[in-house]
Amino acid sequence: MRRFALLLGGPLLLTEALKERLKGYRLLAADSGGRHALALGLSVELWLGDFDSSPPGLQQALPAPKEVLPEDKDLTDGEALLQRALTWGAEEVLLLGALGGRLDHTLALLELAFALLEKGVRVELTDGLARALPLLPGLHAFPLEPGAPFSLLPFPEATLGVEGARWDLPPTPLRATTRTLENRALGPIRVLVEAGRALLYLFP
Repeated sequence: MRRFALLLGGPLLLTEALKERLKGYRLLAADSGGRHALALGLSVELWLGDFDSSPPGLQQALPAPKEVLPEDKDLTDGEALLQRALTWGAEEVLLLGALGGRLDHTLALLELAFALLEKGVRVELTDGLARALPLLPGLHAFPLEPGAPFSLLPFPEATLGVEGARWDLPPTPLRATTRTLENRALGPIRVLVEAGRALLYLFP
């Protein structure tokens, strides 16, 4: 499987576990996401962006093939990097630094993640600690530990069911609700997306 990890400009908790996880991924960076590669001590195949948020010191410190984009364009550096990963045959994409920063960027990345999923590309968004997994219709299994917290959100509406949680849910139409936030796994869980789209959010 062709797996890509994209370093974006949002916050990212840098841990040895994350560094270990990135083994086997092709690493790309968008603009200020290059700082994460430098902090992790990892090399990237491509560093792409208009570099309006990468100071000269960072650009000098990170040796990587660069592609400079114009500042005036119709998409973000992150979306441009996603498009590049797709042209290179990405089958799985890990978006690092995609959560916890600017809300407008996070929401746009979530929509892009669903678009990727609809093309058959597996995708996950993370800040190095929390994980967001977009879900399309079907039955999905997740090997969670007992007591692990999670939230399940209709995006923006869906018929959802949950098994294996403290609060199981029969298939229920949901929209604009907090009913499915802050649940706890009893062990592995199963999520049914009977209709619509949903987002599984895993957090500590």
